[in-house]
Amino acid sequence: MATQSGEFLRDEVLADIFEATVTTRGPHVAIMCGNRRWSYAQVSAEADAIARGLIRKGIRPGDFVGLWLERGPELLISQLGITKAGAAWVPFDSTTPIQRVAACMADCSARGLLTSDSLQSKAVKVGLVAWTPSDLTLAVADNNLTAVRAASLSNDHAAYLIYTSGSTGTPKAIVVTHRNVCHFLRAANSIYKIGPNDVMLQAASIAFDLSVEEIWIPYLVGAKLSIATADILADTERLPSVLVEHGITVLDTVPTLASMLQKDVPTVRLIIFGGEVLPVSLLQRWTRQGRQIFNTYGPTETTIVATVAEQCPEQPITIGRPLPNYTCYLVDQDLKQVPPGEQGELLIGGPGVTAGYLNHDALTAEKFIRNPFQLKADGAGGDPVLFRSGDLVTLDEFGNLIFLSRIDHQVKIRGFRVEPAEVELKLNEISGVCHAAVIVRQDHGDNELVAFLTVEAGLTAAKIRSDLSAILPSYLVPARFEFLPELPLLASGKVDRTALRIRALPSEAEPDGQEFPQSVTEATLLAAARKIFDGRALSVNADFFTELGGHSLLAARFISAVRKDSHLKGLNLADIYEARTIRAMAERIDSRASQNSTSEDTYLPPRRLRRLICGFTQLLALPFILFMVTGPWQEMRARLNRETVPSD
Repeated sequence: MATQSGEFLRDEVLADIFEATVTTRGPHVAIMCGNRRWSYAQVSAEADAIARGLIRKGIRPGDFVGLWLERGPELLISQLGITKAGAAWVPFDSTTPIQRVAACMADCSARGLLTSDSLQSKAVKVGLVAWTPSDLTLAVADNNLTAVRAASLSNDHAAYLIYTSGSTGTPKAIVVTHRNVCHFLRAANSIYKIGPNDVMLQAASIAFDLSVEEIWIPYLVGAKLSIATADILADTERLPSVLVEHGITVLDTVPTLASMLQKDVPTVRLIIFGGEVLPVSLLQRWTRQGRQIFNTYGPTETTIVATVAEQCPEQPITIGRPLPNYTCYLVDQDLKQVPPGEQGELLIGGPGVTAGYLNHDALTAEKFIRNPFQLKADGAGGDPVLFRSGDLVTLDEFGNLIFLSRIDHQVKIRGFRVEPAEVELKLNEISGVCHAAVIVRQDHGDNELVAFLTVEAGLTAAKIRSDLSAILPSYLVPARFEFLPELPLLASGKVDRTALRIRALPSEAEPDGQEFPQSVTEATLLAAARKIFDGRALSVNADFFTELGGHSLLAARFISAVRKDSHLKGLNLADIYEARTIRAMAERIDSRASQNSTSEDTYLPPRRLRRLICGFTQLLALPFILFMVTGPWQEMRARLNRETVPSD
């Protein structure tokens, strides 16, 4: 399967694409965040200043620079500054533990970390070279940016790295070049047809490669990017109206986020789903007259998206056909092509196939193979390298690919690729854990990790969760920990994962020392939390994140559930992140309610002297008031008397 088009293959880098748009769309809005606006020219100027600062720090083409900032315009401008300096950005979500940031920085030998004022101290404490955007721009005196393209930058240099979960316990980096991503942007938008009048919601984490599509296709065509802050994303009840207010026309999202929106967004004309399997019910819910919906598929190793299908509820959900210049093959375990209708592993070729895994030559050789289907012995007429996706697919009668499952144990959690083996290795490193097996289950609809463990006496699930949260991103921390006397084994001595996958999970006992809710607010919050955490027994004093296993999406669901009670509509994301426990959240809400009640209902009588002065003043004014009130009536009465007296 393949479609060819040479127009998308150009000698360019990402900075070229952005600068071309600045030339034609300089005064137009590039980025919106709240009430703030940045034109393409302003974004370019601020990114240039960061690039000059990086070049002064010795950054050159081929270098890696970490990117670790909170959501906002500064994050996107910093990303652009790194690429203008000729380096490749290494993105981390702002919630990523510093230990993992440091491990990835060391793995790729990054030259430094571009971060925010609030995160810089954490980076410095672990020995990282860390700069803030202001650090880099304060020392800039001239406006002459070194021509990084002339300084040996080519489209074969890395544009960015994406770290994914690794089965060895160490995250692995995928190297995406400018050639890969620049071709992708043009090829993908030949299908999406996003234009300069569109407004794209920027909601994906910078550590998720979907964000590159979300950010850089608008840059390609001069469209607007509307950045959703963490507070806005968490307020799923309010989010649809905010999207309408900002005129959002394009959503590029994982199905999980779309499923959380309470209402439709009528301004949206185009939805691009990716990163997860698209449920039929979600497709039906978002279908609307005049709206296009695409379902996309693609491993990070093939640059974001490799295949795409335009979907409508009347047709089966598929992952469609390859993007222009991509090729797809379905093969059996011997790498022989299988006929339509039969299942096979999907192999992908084309300009999006990346350079492989950084510092993992053996794994790269295993997954990136020489194309056995080239038309000629010298390699002409076909893609030289194919990526083994590890995905089991089939081809329907119309030539569309249908995703079936993973061949290995890799899964997607909230759009992120997860190797359960990595979590197992980290669990087994925790003191007191004897044996661990991590299974992907769907007890409540969505993929979630469940850890089955044998442990030494005294070790608690809360302690294990806390230790994992300090070193792993939230999507790698299991939703539940089950302690067993021993793990079930196969005859071979390996863990019987099938038995664990179908094992009934017992209802959790109330935590030791559980306190009953002390107020109506606390009871309401606890009831909402139990719904969000699938009926688990919860403590009002447990940390929402480190002990209960909460994350940003669960926080958004929690807020939505709580706000169904009209008295608790004031709960916001800051309350959850700062208060952390149900008890502390309840105290915050009740305190605010008490203050509001005091300001509205409390009457403070004036002092006695002021009352006396006020009364005396009113007494002096009384004759004048009486005159003003009765004067007109006296005058009217006299006039009537004159008019009724008969003339002589």
